Amino acid sequence: MTTFIVIIHVIVCFILILVILLQAGRGSGLSWGTFGGTPQSFFGTKSASFLAKATSVAAIIFLTTCIALAILETKKSKSLFSNTPQTQVDVNKIKEVLNKIKAEETKGESTAAPTDTATPAEEKPTPPDSAAE
Repeated sequence: MTTFIVIIHVIVCFILILVILLQAGRGSGLSWGTFGGTPQSFFGTKSASFLAKATSVAAIIFLTTCIALAILETKKSKSLFSNTPQTQVDVNKIKEVLNKIKAEETKGESTAAPTDTATPAEEKPTPPDSAAE
C-alpha cells in the first residue's frame, strides 16, 4: 500500500511541477519561450481555466498523498510509552552469577603466589657509586 501511494505521489509531483511551469505568469511561463507558442495553442482557447483546474486537482491529490503517507508511517512506528509487555528480570540468576564470579576471584587470589609487596617508597635507596666521587 505504501509503495503504491509513493508512486502516485511522485507522479503527481511531476505533473504539478509541469502544470505550474506551463502557466503564464510575470515571465509568461515556460509555454512562451520553451514550447514556441502560447498556452492557447497547446490546450485550446480555454487553457487558462484548464491549467488552473489541473493545478487545483494536482495540488489536492498531492496533499492527500502527503497526509496518507504521514498516517501510514506513524502507524508503523512504535511509541516508547506504549503498553508493551515488560520482561521479568530474574534476580536469583543474577545473584548466582555474581556469587560464581566472587568465588572465582577468591580462588584465584588464594592460589596466586605472594609477590614482593614492597612499594617503590619502601625500597631502600641504592648507595652512590664510589667511582663517581
